[in-house]
Amino acid sequence: MKILITGGAGFIGSQLGKHLHRAGHEVVLFDNMSFGHLDNLILEGAPFGQLVCKDVRDRDLLSDMKGVNTVFHLAGIAALPVCQQDPSEAYDVNVAGVANVLEAARRAGVRRVIFSSTSAVYEKTKAERFSEADPISPDLVYACTKAAAEQLCDAFAVNYGMDIVVCRFFNVYGPHQDVTRTSPPFTSYVARELVMGRSPNLFNNSDARRDYVHSDDVVDLLSRMLQAEGHFAAERFNVCSGQGHSVPELYTLFLEASGKKIEPIYNDPRSYWDRYPALFEQGMPLSRERITEEVFKNAIGNPDKSSQRFGWKARRNIREGIASVYDDAKRRLS
Repeated sequence: MKILITGGAGFIGSQLGKHLHRAGHEVVLFDNMSFGHLDNLILEGAPFGQLVCKDVRDRDLLSDMKGVNTVFHLAGIAALPVCQQDPSEAYDVNVAGVANVLEAARRAGVRRVIFSSTSAVYEKTKAERFSEADPISPDLVYACTKAAAEQLCDAFAVNYGMDIVVCRFFNVYGPHQDVTRTSPPFTSYVARELVMGRSPNLFNNSDARRDYVHSDDVVDLLSRMLQAEGHFAAERFNVCSGQGHSVPELYTLFLEASGKKIEPIYNDPRSYWDRYPALFEQGMPLSRERITEEVFKNAIGNPDKSSQRFGWKARRNIREGIASVYDDAKRRLS
């Protein structure tokens, strides 16, 4: 099949692209390179797939969709404080960009669109383990953009009969995650600091637990979604392990993987987003209590629906997964 992956030079997109390329599919890697990396597009010493340098907001996406069987829409702005600091750009990319991709896919007759949403939509939901049927009412900009994009998927599924799968990703981690950006994901940040011999600045010394799922398991599930029979009318599926891990627990695993004895610096969670001063300057500053609530939230998903529908289960051991993140950061930063 001919498969187009937006965000194809990014973390998940490139790993998925390699897997599908090995399986014999024609892979188009669509990326504007804002967060993508060219070294993600090398497989066994050579480039793979077709790289198209475009933005998902480009008005001429239809030409890129010709002959495409399935679109994986993974592109977007994911860092919470980045979205909070520039809500206009966040909505432009994460909502208008989704509308543009869906419209191009509709007009091109694409068989299926698989869209990457987020577990952040559950940020105000009260439950021990989040299920797809739970009500959502997010209030931070990033989660709001993804909730709005999910509604767009509903609209295209209802009005055009499009086959759309909505994936609510929890904390995806693994090799090739970006270790260089201002706000890298937690696991990449800790790996980077330990590789560089620095004490990481952490903000959560509690037993609050979040769900981490390895990129190998995510690629496996996305591949199953690609091949699944039937029709999906913007149906939601959690992409999660169902297991929770605290920050201190994960840091202990990083020390084990690195062989280092570096103590972290635990800071006031109220200052977690201080590197984004525009959030606190002029007029009405962002509530520091809301930031603290975000730091200490529990976020564990229920994977039963994905397991029942696709015969999938997250299998990567957290200890092995953390070691893979550290080893990759060491390789890239050296």
